[in-house]
Amino acid sequence: MKSNALFPRLLRTCLCLGLALGGAAQAQSPSPSRGAAPFTIVMVLPRAPQSTEAGFRDYLERESIAARYLEVRYEGKPDAAALRQRVAALQPDLVYSWGTPTTLALAGRHDQSDAANPLRNTPIVFAEVTDPVGSGLLKNPQQPERNVTGVSHVAPLDVQLNAVQAYRPFRKIGYLHNPAEPNSLSILRNLKALAQRQGMEVIEASLGLDANQAPDPAQIAPLVADIAQRGADLLYIGPITFLAFTHRDAITQAALQNRLPTFCATESIVRRSGCLFGLFSNDTNVGRFAGSMARQILAEKKPVGAIAASTLQRFSLLVNLPTAQTLELYPPMLLLNVAEVIPATGAALGATVARR
Repeated sequence: MKSNALFPRLLRTCLCLGLALGGAAQAQSPSPSRGAAPFTIVMVLPRAPQSTEAGFRDYLERESIAARYLEVRYEGKPDAAALRQRVAALQPDLVYSWGTPTTLALAGRHDQSDAANPLRNTPIVFAEVTDPVGSGLLKNPQQPERNVTGVSHVAPLDVQLNAVQAYRPFRKIGYLHNPAEPNSLSILRNLKALAQRQGMEVIEASLGLDANQAPDPAQIAPLVADIAQRGADLLYIGPITFLAFTHRDAITQAALQNRLPTFCATESIVRRSGCLFGLFSNDTNVGRFAGSMARQILAEKKPVGAIAASTLQRFSLLVNLPTAQTLELYPPMLLLNVAEVIPATGAALGATVARR
């Protein structure tokens, strides 16, 4: 099978980049306990805490960093100034921020004045920001030189597309763009450039924005149907908060209704919303890596601007067999040998073997 032959190319690419499929977070050296009043850490999230936040807190607890955690929910509706004032009023020693829109609301762009930002001197550690440079959050992730650093979770796009081709030789990739999120446009540009080099086609659609510059989730289903009708044989769901998290059920269900396979760049949408397969950093490990940065700031008093923003060096491949069963699109055995699998029913597993 052609897809079987393509898989070694995926593995070679990963190894050349110093990456590996699966595995745990990078080991960190222990640090001393503070031994005094607990630090105040404010966690600013667009949704309820999940495994990323559990990994963050677990790491700090294991390192004996005493902290009390306060949660602030931000779904993009209050303006950034109001959010900053609300967080600053809690007098945090450190702010943990999840996702690109949330982190930009707290910190602003690196090329804009932050003189009026009450959090400008408060350490901010982000998790799961797709592209800190492309979004304008950081000029140089290796030397942030501001009060912001953190962890990205996304595998290089060429490695993601190699994983796609290892499953099947998909040639027409659908993409639903959310213009309200800066990283969505950078993903689209990179996807089109890379697809052109690999002889693939990108079939795109864009969510419309209302007067408040917010997309309407009711547009998701008809736009996915349009992408399918225009000939896409796979829907790429990038690390876009609105689609991959807030409305992940809507986009995966719309794809299934149109018999459209999905590849996702984030973990939770595969585990919880039926995306067919994906390649990403494990959420818990992302949280632990962010926790190691928080430890350096709180316990070691290391300046935030001296801590490089980074990504994990290990990625996980996850295949959702119940979705494969629904689509009757089972993965090749070579892929199953290295992937983590969400199991299907006994009948589906039997069908998988029979189709080999």
